[in-house]
Amino acid sequence: MFPISVGWIAFAGVILAIIALNFFIVKYYSDKHESGKITTVISVIGLTLTLLCVMLIPVDILNVSTMSNNNGTQISTDSITQRTEAVKVLYYILYGSIIGVSLILVPFAYFYHEEYDENIPTCSRVYAGCKFTIFFILFTIILLVVGAFVRPGTKPIDNQDVKNWINDEILNQAPIESSLLFAISCVTVLGFFVFAIYTSYGLSAFPIGLIKGRKRADDDKADINKDLWKTKEKSSFYSSKYASGKSLSEKEQSTLSLLKGKERALSKRSERLDNSNKGIRKILVIFRPFAFIFGFILILVSLLIIISVVLSLIDKLSSSVCGSACGFLSTYPQLKNPFDIILIKLAPYFPMDYIILGCLILFIYFCTLSGITRIGIRFLWINMFEFGYRKTFPQGLLIASVLLMLSNLCLNMQIVNLAPRYAMYGTQVFFNSTSNQAEPCSIDAPTDLCIMSQIGVLTSRIQLGISFFGIIFYYGTWVIVGTFVLGLAVSIFKRKPSAAQSYAGDSDEEEI
Repeated sequence: MFPISVGWIAFAGVILAIIALNFFIVKYYSDKHESGKITTVISVIGLTLTLLCVMLIPVDILNVSTMSNNNGTQISTDSITQRTEAVKVLYYILYGSIIGVSLILVPFAYFYHEEYDENIPTCSRVYAGCKFTIFFILFTIILLVVGAFVRPGTKPIDNQDVKNWINDEILNQAPIESSLLFAISCVTVLGFFVFAIYTSYGLSAFPIGLIKGRKRADDDKADINKDLWKTKEKSSFYSSKYASGKSLSEKEQSTLSLLKGKERALSKRSERLDNSNKGIRKILVIFRPFAFIFGFILILVSLLIIISVVLSLIDKLSSSVCGSACGFLSTYPQLKNPFDIILIKLAPYFPMDYIILGCLILFIYFCTLSGITRIGIRFLWINMFEFGYRKTFPQGLLIASVLLMLSNLCLNMQIVNLAPRYAMYGTQVFFNSTSNQAEPCSIDAPTDLCIMSQIGVLTSRIQLGISFFGIIFYYGTWVIVGTFVLGLAVSIFKRKPSAAQSYAGDSDEEEI
């Protein structure tokens, strides 16, 4: 097992990589004609903070896994306390920063850009942003104050070791910790909605999109030429009528104007399709078979994720500490979980588990991006902002960043479902004097022999502290599974997207 210092060095490298990745994503989607530095900075900071919360988990696991050796012998109590406190403080700093960015900085930047006008000075825009952000600041304060007074109640538990663990880790928490966890829990509930809508769909649509590919440019070209010929025929009819001296009614003039606009848009789309087969795009066609293979592998990964989550949900029903009263918190997973097995096997060979979990997190992250791109930024059926390459307005980019942040917060909780044993105790074992052998750590193990990871403690505090959140998270995860199945069916039966769709959004094409 590697020393914990190696984990922190790897985490430092991950921080730089995540900042660079998020900066590239934000610039990739930012509108080429209208983008702001404030939007870019706040979006990058928010996305980086939420990703770091998830990327910190392998370091957290390495931290607890190196606190005991293979026979269950632990390091000194002072070292354990110092190391666990360092990780816990870092989690709370990240969570507090996420609350500040998502509930204060993002609303400020949004309203700041809403006031944009060449005749409005910057100070007036700042004042307007602050004025509207006051409501979000008050909401944040209310959340934190209410959370400080919400205290965990007693639970109907018979196992004395579990009772001792709850008394030490759950009931014994400072008001500031309760306050922050309550606020994060409330925001994470919104994250479950985002995950169920965008991420679940992206988990199926993104890989199947790679498998299916787009329609051939030649087929698109034929369809456009056919539509263009029909449009010109209709337009010629009204034009010849006008040329013969007959006056056009108001309705006919409006129809002619729309036909002319459609003709211009189709001509532009046809021209761009001709250019799409030139340069680098022509070379990329060679890699089409690899996209199919890559998509097939990724859909298997998506199915493996869902299977792992379903197994954990079923397991929670049978091995829960005290059912819904404890937010379906389980003592020790009984069912074999694919991702749990893989990560437990790789954990002693750090950073292999870090690489696997990091790739999994990035895959889910890009699936969420794919879901947002395909569904759009909507309120119910109303399309609020277009989200696409180099054509997302600053306000739309801020909302998309919030959606990604909420999805990442939900993912932070879902890691415990994906790999429950790995996320809670890592590779820790303790010496069981009754069986006279070393056994894997679990909640019902003696609290002085097993140290739970901080992500395990935090999620357990949320589930046990207010069982209402645990129940929402449990059934919300079932909803996520259901929306994945629905999205999978839609992705399979949906027709191939047209290559010309990537050119939608031009002012002329909006008339089509």
